[in-house]
Amino acid sequence: MQERLEALSSTLYAQVRDAGPTHGFDLEGNLRPKAHPANIATVYLGDVAQTLLKVMQGSSTPIMDKKPGFDEQTWTISCRAGDVLLTIDSYSYWGFGLLTRCYANTITMEGPLGERARVVFDLVASLSHKPWEFSRRGKFNSKISNITENQECWQAHIERAREDLGELIEATLLEKGDCEDIEIARNALADDNAPAVLRALSRIEADSIDVEVEDVSPDGMVLQIDEDTVPFVDLSSEEE
Repeated sequence: MQERLEALSSTLYAQVRDAGPTHGFDLEGNLRPKAHPANIATVYLGDVAQTLLKVMQGSSTPIMDKKPGFDEQTWTISCRAGDVLLTIDSYSYWGFGLLTRCYANTITMEGPLGERARVVFDLVASLSHKPWEFSRRGKFNSKISNITENQECWQAHIERAREDLGELIEATLLEKGDCEDIEIARNALADDNAPAVLRALSRIEADSIDVEVEDVSPDGMVLQIDEDTVPFVDLSSEEE
């Protein structure tokens, strides 16, 4: 399944299950929360895009590359998080867009493969549904892409991220030794909880740092001064 992974970019298709007027955009095209005072129009972002933006830590403010018109759920946004450039397209793929499940998202990422795989891993773990399961399989196959290949691509990214996290756990075990947090990290990985894996490994790293504390006298220290080395300056003439 690893052959589904591209060296420079990833393209994945996701079924949208829930959407509402949760966002807007300002005059510069910046995506904003619904209540932002600078908004000039409404955007139906959808559950996939909202979750994706949350799991991309430290991402820049998303820009509306294609602003919605009459259909507030048809749009294109892009943003960057570190070395990963993300673009999301939202569009109707069947039924004239009358229902939310008529919509799909095309997710495109450019950047290091390991980081792209981790984003996909966190996205799938955070969603309430499997994004590769489409409401209208036949329409997706005929209009968008092959549904089986798309599912395999999703799963290849998840597999790669799981392997990377597993290797990180084993590397920490070899370097720091076995402990309770190693088992916690393994259990978190089994639950597809990447943040919990990293928290457990961070605790191991923190506990392994030796802090040297110098001896300090509770009564303080006395500075010894040699009187012969202290110069004497007579300022009495200046005061007069």
